[in-house]
Amino acid sequence: MTQGILDLSGLQTEAINERTNNIDAVSTLQMCTMINNEDKTVADSVAACLEDIARAIDLLVPRVRNGGRVIYVGAGTSGRLGVLDSSEILPTFAAPATQFVGLIAGGDAAIRKAQEGAEDSIAAGRGDLVTMDLDGEQDSIIGIAASGRTPYVLGALEYAKSLGCLTLGVACVSPSEMGQSGNVNIMIAPLPGPEVITGSTRLKAGTATKLVLNMLSTGTMIKAGKTYGNMMIDLIASNQKLKQRSRNILRKAGSRCSSMTDQDLDDLLARCEGRVKLALVVAEKGLSVEESRKQLEVAHGVLSKVITTGDEFQVKKPLVNGMSPHRSVLCIDGGGSKCVAVVGNSSGNIGKGISGSCNLTDGNFEASVNAIVTATREAISNFGETTKHLNGINGPTGLHMSAMKEYGVSFDSIWIASAGMDRPGMRERVQAAVGRILSLNQSIHVRITNDVDLLTAAMARHPEISSSLVVIAGTGSIAIRYALNGSDIEPRRVARAGGWGHLLGDEGSGYAIGRHAIRRTLFSLEEINICHRKATLSSLQRRILDFFSDSSSGREVDARGIDLLSNILVASDDKSAKSRIASIAQMILDSAGFGDAEAVEIIAEQVSDFVENTLGRLLEPQSHGYVAPSKCGLILSGGVMLHSVYQTIFQLDLAKRNIRFSYTESVPNASLVGVEYLLASNSLLPVQNFVSRN
Repeated sequence: MTQGILDLSGLQTEAINERTNNIDAVSTLQMCTMINNEDKTVADSVAACLEDIARAIDLLVPRVRNGGRVIYVGAGTSGRLGVLDSSEILPTFAAPATQFVGLIAGGDAAIRKAQEGAEDSIAAGRGDLVTMDLDGEQDSIIGIAASGRTPYVLGALEYAKSLGCLTLGVACVSPSEMGQSGNVNIMIAPLPGPEVITGSTRLKAGTATKLVLNMLSTGTMIKAGKTYGNMMIDLIASNQKLKQRSRNILRKAGSRCSSMTDQDLDDLLARCEGRVKLALVVAEKGLSVEESRKQLEVAHGVLSKVITTGDEFQVKKPLVNGMSPHRSVLCIDGGGSKCVAVVGNSSGNIGKGISGSCNLTDGNFEASVNAIVTATREAISNFGETTKHLNGINGPTGLHMSAMKEYGVSFDSIWIASAGMDRPGMRERVQAAVGRILSLNQSIHVRITNDVDLLTAAMARHPEISSSLVVIAGTGSIAIRYALNGSDIEPRRVARAGGWGHLLGDEGSGYAIGRHAIRRTLFSLEEINICHRKATLSSLQRRILDFFSDSSSGREVDARGIDLLSNILVASDDKSAKSRIASIAQMILDSAGFGDAEAVEIIAEQVSDFVENTLGRLLEPQSHGYVAPSKCGLILSGGVMLHSVYQTIFQLDLAKRNIRFSYTESVPNASLVGVEYLLASNSLLPVQNFVSRN
């Protein structure tokens, strides 16, 4: 340890607070006011760490879902806060009692009485974790030390890191020995400043630490499916207070539970071992306890995937009543990488099919139509198999469109959406080709639109909001405002920003992220080679070099960067330079998720440009069709946008700009939402009304 770290006077937590230097001479009310004024600054210090906290949560969730433990390690006040936070997870979220564990220097006796000197042993920190028999692939360690230098905590983190555990650090100084040790994947360092009483870190530093730990554990539990909305859906009704809370949640969250008596609900809970989440699935889906438990397991415990949306289960129940009980619909989402077709009926059964690229802008019309047909046939086959399984009948091995009647599939409505559909005459051409090949009855209502328009189906979930922004970040990026006013039958485009293509813009897209990262790498290579600086490439830049290594010739990319350029710009394996550049976006997003600071910076810069230059133009009061964000919806889609790291940074950027929408919908499967919309529609327009729209 360096002398600078050992000199406590250099730590922010040990500095003299000039605002409270006369606290012992003022009135009691003035003293309390001073303390309160200092406490007001704590939340802002934590706000500066939200990106780090969000990344930490995203890394904790998959480990916790797989049964991994979260172990808090600290001394003194920091240790007590860790023990407190870990001990409250069981009653709040019904996590296993051994999954969240608090370790404090000096053992449990130190919780009530300070054990002086216990924190000064590196070996003790290491030894306490040795007894935990850590699993490096599953377990996570949160090291807590207000000063960032507690030996007990440093020893524990060093040992955990050597095993491959996820390691998080929480301190109230920066820089810190903990943060510079190389043993922490993510460092969270709120800086609440000098204490009211110099060095008493149980005050502001303790409050900041508790806020961080609360957010880490609560956020992890939310993302792991332990809540439904903001309700503690995973609680266990083990006492009278919790039994009444369980009844309240069931009545509020479940339509079928809302009219049940207390006794009915108690009987339901008894069958489900007091577990509210399980009881809600049993009641809402009419399944047995065992079947409901299996569906929750498949959904990783996320209740909304079982009783609302999700490919694995049923389409969301229609939003509009009065439909025919036997309606079936088809929705097709054609994109540049794949074509997805979903068949659904009003009983909640679905069938999904996937085929290759379907982009009418690339000029290969026949291939795009074939992709639509192939995906549709697969969806009908899967839907048919599902229907036959439900009826206890074995279906034929090879399904053709002529077998649709045998399977009971007769479409009332079809929605075909694909890129390039806005070109003159394209809608009519697609309708004729698909209708001919699939032998569609002329009475079937067919809606044909651009693929972006399909995302507006999510607006039907929020009928009280008439304007929404659709924001997409995939290989490219775009933002479009839609409105639904008065006599409008479907949302109409009001204003568009971005979507210029990779050559001219598309900030925030996969291509832009890849290009930004490659340019950084090339700059670094040039600086090294022309002796502007003596340095090595960053870990991310080395991964980029490895990614573009010339495997076809057996030559690795050399340090001069010449092969890097040629391997990017010369298409191989039928991939254009555009797709090759965009293809590394996933690697950069994943690297950011594992705490790579350079990757986070690249994504944050692209997100900032996207929000500023694309989305921001639609949020200017003078923009056409402007509606204040608070009265407007936000619909997000695209492979890049739906990555948890990107979306976290995107949402944080909006929060920093004080932009808050009425609702936010992330749409990973537009065709599934389209099926939900079609099933919810009572009145269907004639075909020509859909086809002629611009």
